[in-house]
Amino acid sequence: MANAIGVNGTHKRKETYANEVLTIARSEMNIYEDFSTDYEVDGATGQIMVPTRNGEVQLSDYDIKNGIELTQSATDYLPLPVDKNYACNELIDGYEAEAVPDNIRAQRIESAGYSFGMKKENFAIDALKTGTISTDTTALTEATAYKKIATEIKNMKKRNMKVSNMRVVVDAETELLLLTDEKFANTSSTIGAELVREGVIGKINGVPVKPNYLLGTVKREEGSGASKADKTRNVEFIVYDKRFCQKYENWAVEPTINEIKDGKHIGASALQGRQVGGLMVTNALGVQVKLGAEVTAA
Repeated sequence: MANAIGVNGTHKRKETYANEVLTIARSEMNIYEDFSTDYEVDGATGQIMVPTRNGEVQLSDYDIKNGIELTQSATDYLPLPVDKNYACNELIDGYEAEAVPDNIRAQRIESAGYSFGMKKENFAIDALKTGTISTDTTALTEATAYKKIATEIKNMKKRNMKVSNMRVVVDAETELLLLTDEKFANTSSTIGAELVREGVIGKINGVPVKPNYLLGTVKREEGSGASKADKTRNVEFIVYDKRFCQKYENWAVEPTINEIKDGKHIGASALQGRQVGGLMVTNALGVQVKLGAEVTAA
């Protein structure tokens, strides 16, 4: 059993729990971690504001005598809604807080990291689904998967999306289709160690591709007139520019192991912590979502 803090103990101090949880959480995520944190905090209201520009700086020929006309572009600010609020309250029975064994503490921290990670990963995927939905719902095949992804990347490049900031995420079926494509397989030797750590399996048009098995489905209204109906389709892949995917997160209560003093539990403690945050896509043209086959209810 771990000794209490301050009595020659081996038990790590509580203030390290938050960092441990976040480290484990990040190892479980490959989309949430791509979201940027380019926000400012309004000093008066505390609102999280994300800066966006309506254009690039304009250039013109300079006239030495008369100079040049002033041009203007604006930086607008979008409010990022902090609407995510989630917590853990995991019972550790039979131990007071300061005497929880190291192995149990480690188990709880690992479990909390995984749970927080999966929660935020799903939030990020839901945010990406608010991007631009492709009108093409023809299911990908071994012959079309690579080309259709390459075409979507090309279209995003035309919208001034930057290759260095772009990522492609694919579902399990699309991953399998790509792995059997020789053109895609030939890129695996050029991705580099850093991208391998991100879970990247290859590149298309210079853009890293990684699988994610949580993409799920999108339900939307299709058709017109009498044929209009809600349809649910699988998400085959998403192409996104990280600059237009924003997030905010903060520990409302940093995770700690606390005594339970509710008059019911005896000699028990719990790992408790609460995090708040928010995610948004600031430019729908910076995210392209490709849907495939319709999913029918069982």
